[in-house]
Order: sequence, then structure tokens, then C-alpha cells
Amino acid sequence: MGAPVCIRHATTLEEASIVVAWLEEQGVEAKIMDPDSPGVMAFGFTDPVGISVFVADAETAQRARDLLEEHDRERAAAAPGEPVSPKCESCGATNHFGGDVRGTVQQCRSCGVYMDIP
Repeated sequence: MGAPVCIRHATTLEEASIVVAWLEEQGVEAKIMDPDSPGVMAFGFTDPVGISVFVADAETAQRARDLLEEHDRERAAAAPGEPVSPKCESCGATNHFGGDVRGTVQQCRSCGVYMDIP
């Protein structure tokens, strides 16, 4: 296994958590690196840049970047449009989101589980 690789910098811890959860749903192990929590983070070191998402090595990094780029393209192509109200597969609650979050991963407002927004 090679050295850990940063694949994305997030502006918030929530954003980084969503990226990690989505990547893990795609079969890619990812970790958050946060300079406000020094010590043993992710793969054993901290990142001075900000809240960063790391994967284990360069090979995994390329796969993760490809997945994220595809996801970003799909999200950009989807017009914001009408609000969406998906049902959480975990708790069954109906969540209401603006059209601008279509194609993203959001937390269920009832149980907190991450859910894909169609």
C-alpha cells in the first residue's frame, strides 16, 4: 500500500462527511483529515490546508477522483428545477429538499442517515 492521498478539500466538516459517506457507498474507503482535531487522524497525520478527504493510496485516489468527477458532472447537468421529496429508505420519513440539491447526498432530517437525492 502506498502513501495516503488527498482527493478533495471541503469547506465544512459536514461536506467532508457527505463526500466520505458517498465514496464508501461506492466501495472506496475514505477518511476525513481535520486540522482542528490534531493527533492521529485518518491515516496517522494531519493536514494543514483544511478539512480534507483522503484515501489510502494513488490507485484508490484515481478511482475516487473519477467517481467524484462523474458525480459532479451529473449534478451540474441536472437543472435545479422543482423541489424534490424523497422518502428515506431507513426510517420511511419524507424529506423535502430544494431542486438545487438534486443529484447529491443529503442527510435525512428525521434519522440522519445519508440518502441519495434523485
